[in-house]
Amino acid sequence: MLVAAGLTAVTLVLLVWSRQAFGARSVWFAFLVVWLPMTWLGVLSRFTQPRMPERYHALHRWERDGRLYELLGVRWFKRLLRRGPLAVFNPDLHLPADPSTANLEHLEQRMRDAEASHFILLVMTFGGVLHAVARGWWGAAGWVLLFDALVNGYPVMLQRYNRGLLSRRFNLSRTTQRRVEEDIECELDALR
Repeated sequence: MLVAAGLTAVTLVLLVWSRQAFGARSVWFAFLVVWLPMTWLGVLSRFTQPRMPERYHALHRWERDGRLYELLGVRWFKRLLRRGPLAVFNPDLHLPADPSTANLEHLEQRMRDAEASHFILLVMTFGGVLHAVARGWWGAAGWVLLFDALVNGYPVMLQRYNRGLLSRRFNLSRTTQRRVEEDIECELDALR
């Protein structure tokens, strides 16, 4: 808990400093509004991993084939992450050498964790976009939105795309998918 409080304080101090140093409407500040919280949650997740409800992770039919994600450039983004300097951030988000069920399930959980972290940050950072729009800072809103899409939106899409690939290639998550669909049906039955 002390680590989380200290890390949060440092992140907030850096955000305040960067606003004063670069100005609230600058490209640099817009970048740091996205990057610093991502770094904060990345370090914090080493101690406690934020998770989304199981239902959130259920892939829709249109996601399983991956075509929409491919049209949106997710494969290009994936190549950039795997071959560029950003590959150091998540070295264990690759297919294991031994594709045993346990290893694949571990990989899928790591993908879910990465997706959850980036989704939480995507929503949190969108608050910065709304704040900039409310103040009439259209340029700042555009920059924060662009950086948020690149730093958080694309990683969310990439993890969903990759989980669809895992599902198709190794028949993984069928039971998880079925369990979520059954839970939704039970909830709907309870409402009827």
